[in-house]
Amino acid sequence: MENLAHWKAVFADNRDGEAFRKVLEGVYNRLQSVSFNSPALATSATASIAETGATWYGIAKGTLITVASGQDMDALVGTVTNAYYNVYVFSVDKASALTTRMGVEGASLAAIKFPAVPDDECVLGFLIIHPTGTGNFVGGTTDIDDGTVVPNAVYVNSVGACALVAPGV
Repeated sequence: MENLAHWKAVFADNRDGEAFRKVLEGVYNRLQSVSFNSPALATSATASIAETGATWYGIAKGTLITVASGQDMDALVGTVTNAYYNVYVFSVDKASALTTRMGVEGASLAAIKFPAVPDDECVLGFLIIHPTGTGNFVGGTTDIDDGTVVPNAVYVNSVGACALVAPGV
């Protein structure tokens, strides 16, 4: 199978080949992690964590993996300030280990900073938290579906190449 090293060798000047590799390496690595279907993320019965609502299939770093329906994601950790926005990103690696990462909150949806996800993990989706009720959202304590604190939590399921990358890529 062809790879970037093969294409780098096509260039007569090795410096051009190295520049080509640096530009495309992140894209090449990211396309080795792909979500084939929606995991149908939803709030679990415990109400403070998310779970998959459907069996999910994908590839992480070139390895075919699956996550069963009803699989709990890791606990949400951290606080989202009332009236601010933030995200929790759910990913899975080639060993099917699940990870939950919190972004950096912002005063608007556009101001959120997504957490870095290594290119050997596939993003299942993310949860947007925007507490506009009676106080801050506290991960692991506040129920995701608590309408008095966070009446507008939204799950976004990923399908296709996973777009969040590690720093430096």
